[in-house]
Amino acid sequence: MNQLSKLLSTAAAGALDVWVGIMTGLALGLSPALSGAVSVASALVGVTLVVAVGERLRHPIYRSRKLAKRRERIERVWKRYGIPGVALQAPLLTGPLLATLLALALGAPARPLLVWMLASVVLWGAVLTGAAALGFSIFGL
Repeated sequence: MNQLSKLLSTAAAGALDVWVGIMTGLALGLSPALSGAVSVASALVGVTLVVAVGERLRHPIYRSRKLAKRRERIERVWKRYGIPGVALQAPLLTGPLLATLLALALGAPARPLLVWMLASVVLWGAVLTGAAALGFSIFGL
């Protein structure tokens, strides 16, 4: 597999979920730093696009029966912690794209949500990349 294919595969996985993108990149043989950077960058683009078109997509997504469990989790976090809580849990539990859509459906203002989601993706991307790099160095992979 050539380098471009590895990067595109990592970016596609990272757009859906940061930690999945990081692990995909590592499994494909990318360095932890490159894998993390590509995953975070693609997640940032994905969240930005969701906020940009979220108004049109939020109602069909919110009503989806397949997403009921995740929607309930986001609603609980939303009621208790607001936008910061939703944003900080998103990369780990629900994925930043879905959390952004559901937060918009719950009435979150787009600009503060975007800022918090971008900060959260960068934070968790750095933490998860560091953890993956540490794990690889400990186990000598």
